[in-house]
Amino acid sequence: MAEDPLLFPPVLSNSGVTELVQAHYPIRDVDTDSIRLLAGYEDCNYYLKLCSVSSSENEYVFKVMNKKDSQFPDFYDALSKLMQFITAEGLTCPLPIQPTTMPVGIFTIPLKRSFLLQTSLEDDCTYVGVLLSYLPGKMLSEVEQSPNLLYQVGEFVGRLSTSLQGFSHPYFETRCLISDLKNFLMSRPLLKYVDSMEDKKALESVFRQYSEYVQPRLAYFRTGTVHNDLNCDNLLCINIGNSWKLSGVIDVMDAVVSYSVFDGAIFIAFMMMHAHECTNPLEYVLPAILGYLNNYTLNKEEFGSLYYLVACHLTVMYLHGLENSLLHPDNLYRARFLNKSYRALKALLDTPKGDVEKLWQMARQNVPSYNLQQ
Repeated sequence: MAEDPLLFPPVLSNSGVTELVQAHYPIRDVDTDSIRLLAGYEDCNYYLKLCSVSSSENEYVFKVMNKKDSQFPDFYDALSKLMQFITAEGLTCPLPIQPTTMPVGIFTIPLKRSFLLQTSLEDDCTYVGVLLSYLPGKMLSEVEQSPNLLYQVGEFVGRLSTSLQGFSHPYFETRCLISDLKNFLMSRPLLKYVDSMEDKKALESVFRQYSEYVQPRLAYFRTGTVHNDLNCDNLLCINIGNSWKLSGVIDVMDAVVSYSVFDGAIFIAFMMMHAHECTNPLEYVLPAILGYLNNYTLNKEEFGSLYYLVACHLTVMYLHGLENSLLHPDNLYRARFLNKSYRALKALLDTPKGDVEKLWQMARQNVPSYNLQQ
C-alpha cells in the first residue's frame, strides 16, 4: 500500500509562522527563536511562545493541516467543538484560538502558498492552519509511571468516555477510519505480511473471536464520540511535589462516533505496550484498568468483550506496523509500535480470557488505596 501523499503536511519557516500568527490573531510579540516543530505525522505542529511573558498561558501550538484534511471545513469545525466540549466538561485539552480575521466560530485560517517551504503536491490546494493553546507537560511515555499515575490515567479515560457520550457532530457520525475497532475486519488482508505460521494462526484467532463473539454483541454497547488514539504520547503529565500527575489529553484528530468501550480497550492496549520488558504487561496495567472501571462502569456485554477488544487493537497496531516496516522502512513513526504490540499481544493471548477477567475482577474487589494527592 503506497503512502497517501495527501497526508503529508506543508512546511513553514519560523518567520512564516510568526507572520501568519501575528497577522491573524491578537498576538504581536511572537518569539521567532522559540518556534520549533513538534513530533507528529499527518500535520505540522509548531510550538511558539511570546517574548514578553513566560507563563504557559502565553504558549501556543500552530497546527498546519495536511492537504486532505484542509479540504473539509466540517472536519475542523468538529475538532474545535470537541475540544471546547472536553474543556467544558472539566477535562483538560488544548483549545482553538479565535482569529481576528475570521467570523466568530471559524478557527482556521487559509495559508498562502508563498508561506510554504515545501508541500506534498504542486497544485492549487489551499492549506489551513489553526492556533491552539499550549498544554504544558511531558508525554506519559516520557515519565516514570507509578501505580498512582496509572490509576489517574484510567480514571481520566473513564471520565472522558462518560462525558463524550454527550457529544456528537455530524462529521464524526459519518467518518470511517480503519483505526475504529468497528472496522477491525478491514485489517485482515494484512495477514499476508506475517511469515510465521504460528503467529498467523494466533492473529487469525483474534479476527475469528471478533466475528463470533464481539460483532453479535455490538448492539448492547453504548455509543458516543471516542478519542480513538489514547496512546502514551497523547496523555500529558506535570510534576507536582516530585510526583507526576496527569494533566490532560491532546490530539483529537482521530475522533469518531463509535462504541465508547473502544477507548477503554485502546488505552489498555497502549498501556500494555508501554510495560517494561521485565514486567508482565497484564500486571503492569492493572492500576490503569482499576481507575477506568471505577469511573466507567461496563455492562455485562462490554466487560465480556474487553479482552477481545484489547487483542483487536494490539493486532491492528502490529499488522499496520508490520506493513509499514516492510513497505516504508524509512517511516519510523508508524513502525515504532511494532515490537511493543507483538510482545503485549503475545502476553494477552498466552493467558486465557477467563484468567484475565478473573484478575481484573479480583483486583477491583481488593482495590489498593492509591493516594492520588501525593
